[in-house]
Formats: sequence, structure tokens, C-alpha cells
Amino acid sequence: MLARLEKACTNCRPSSIRTYWVNIRGLAKLAGKESVPANGRWLDNNLLERVRAMPLSRAKRLAQAGVKAAQMYGIKKPAWSEAMTIATDRYARQRESGKRTKREHENWPEGGYKALGTLATSLHQDVKHLESKTQWNHRDLYHYQKFLIVLFYSKFALRGDLADVRYQKPLGPNFIKPEGKGFKVQIGQHKTSRAHGAIELDIDAKGPVAAALHHFLPQARRIKKHGFLLSTLRTGGPLKRPDMLKLIRTVTRERLGKNIGVQLIRVLKVSQHQAEIDKTKALQLELGHSGAMQRRYISRKD
Repeated sequence: MLARLEKACTNCRPSSIRTYWVNIRGLAKLAGKESVPANGRWLDNNLLERVRAMPLSRAKRLAQAGVKAAQMYGIKKPAWSEAMTIATDRYARQRESGKRTKREHENWPEGGYKALGTLATSLHQDVKHLESKTQWNHRDLYHYQKFLIVLFYSKFALRGDLADVRYQKPLGPNFIKPEGKGFKVQIGQHKTSRAHGAIELDIDAKGPVAAALHHFLPQARRIKKHGFLLSTLRTGGPLKRPDMLKLIRTVTRERLGKNIGVQLIRVLKVSQHQAEIDKTKALQLELGHSGAMQRRYISRKD
């Protein structure tokens, strides 16, 4: 079935197809199916009504899954398309209002985005002893990796793209490589790369992320051969995006009592910079400039 989705979604990026497939499987599970059926008869009105009654963010995601599933089957489901459009518009209005959703309110950690940094510090205490150990085993690598993931997202609020990062050739579009004593991360393939190009992150050599990578990468190179930054515990293969996202939610739920995913992490980080964003917007309005035009008016001292 996944191959059918890939064939139908000709202009979709591989990361988007993976996301759609996970959501289609979730929708099928909601419909009481053990796996995604071979035909689209299960995309009925009863299921659609259940989706419409869900919290907005989930309704948006599952309505889109219904649309993509119909596309995969080659059938028309206008009611699902309408539901997706309505949910997407409502979600956009809600986000633009700046008001927290019910789910955000329930899972907002004390301290906001800084809570992730505090969590990373706590996780580091659990694995700090590994930094003086010469040779790690698979379990050591995995547990240090949990700390590394939370630490990374406490500094850089990517989507789930960290799971696609490679450190070993062929690097592909998403990779990490040494840059002096620090590191450079490039995310060349992501949700908005067609519109905004590659995301490039400079990891400061003196920062905690670089310090953790200097401990982690030599052990990963020694233990793993697949070349991806992240690995599973059970098989040692590459850690897939859905599993990494699940890991983040599990760790934050267990250690903070909050179910925090990457979407909320991104909201937390932007909210932390609300004052600067509001100030920048006010300046744009005063000058009658767009953000791009405003940057042209910056004069930096040589």
C-alpha cells in the first residue's frame, strides 16, 4: 500500500510521504482496521464524523490522511477534502490568534522552552559516566542518544528532520559534518525546502551540543555502519522519524509529566521570542516594509 501512496503522490517529498503514511495507518486504526485496507470503502461518513468531532489539530491531521488515502486508492472523496479545508482554515486562524489550544495549555511545561534545557541537564546526569568510558555498547549509545536528542531540540527547534541526518557518506541532503571544532548541520530536504531552501545550523564548538557530539559520534561510527546519526535499541538500525518523535514524547511525559512533541517545541521556542517578534513587526508597520525589505535597510559596522 505504501508503494501505491508513493505512486499517487508524485510531487510529495519522501519525508511527507512517510508522514502521510503514518497518519493513514492511524486513521485505519481509528476505523478498527489492523492494517491499511486494500480498498477505500472504509473511508465512510461514520469515520469522517468521528474525525470531525476530534480536537482541531488531530482532526486536521486525520482529515488530511483521509484525503491522501483517497488519492492513494484513486477515488474521489469530496467530503473528506472539505473537512480537511475547514480544519486547516480553523487551525490557521487559531494559530494566527496567538491563543494556546487546549492541548497546548495542558502540556505547556513550567518555564516554557527553557524546560527542555532543564530536562537535557537532568538526562545528562544519567549518562555522564559514559563520557569517561572508552568503548560503549549498543545500550550505552541508545541512552546517550536520548540525552542528545533532547539537548539538540532544546537549542534547535527542527521538525522531525533530525532522524534523517547522516554523518557518513553518502551524506544525502540532510547531514552533519565537522566544521572546525564545531559542527554544521544541513537540512536540505524538509517540509518547506522548495520555498525556503536548505536549513543550515552552526553548532558552536564551545556549546553543549558540540560537546555531546564529540562524545557520541566516535562511538556511533565504531558501533554502527548505517551512517545515520540516530539508531534503534532493538535492531541497531536507523531510528525512523515516527520512532524519534515517539521517543521525545515518551521522555517528556516521563520526566516532565507533559506530552511534548516537536510541534509544541516549535511553538515554545517562538513564544519565548514573542517580545522580539512583536517589536520587529511593529517596526515593519512603522516603515511600511516587509521582513525582506527591512533586512536591506540594516547597516552593519565593518
